[in-house]
Amino acid sequence: MDKTGQRQIPGDFQFARFSLGGREFGIEVRNVKEIIRLRKTARPPDCPPFLEGFIKLRSIAVPVLDLRKRFSLPASALPEARIIIISVEGLIAGLVVDSVDDIGAGGTEVTPSVQSTEPWSSCVESAVESQGRTILIVDPSVLLTREEKLLLCGPFKEE
Repeated sequence: MDKTGQRQIPGDFQFARFSLGGREFGIEVRNVKEIIRLRKTARPPDCPPFLEGFIKLRSIAVPVLDLRKRFSLPASALPEARIIIISVEGLIAGLVVDSVDDIGAGGTEVTPSVQSTEPWSSCVESAVESQGRTILIVDPSVLLTREEKLLLCGPFKEE
């Protein structure tokens, strides 16, 4: 920690920076497998409500979640929208975001707002000051509840 009580994040800490509803977020690159353009999802009849549906990615059915819906933000179909393919706890999933900006590195950890009432507050593990902007680092392991993760392990009927 430095004199201000803030911890310097080492330069080898890297995160994919994305925007959602005018806010900047990040996910550690170790959880990111790839970033693809937004595409139409297939929604099986027994698909749980928290999922947008599935996409085929190199013959793998990948479940897709819209983070705008997860965080109670209004729907938006931006041309720069992307799907971030993540791997967490043995699951592969796609996260729809407004845009992906770049890969950030290092920075200064700042204390996220205490007892925030924002819908994403339970998913944010830290806030990082990087290039003069505060990036909220999302912990992808808490984006889904235990029950939702179990549902993703089950079979789905194709339409």
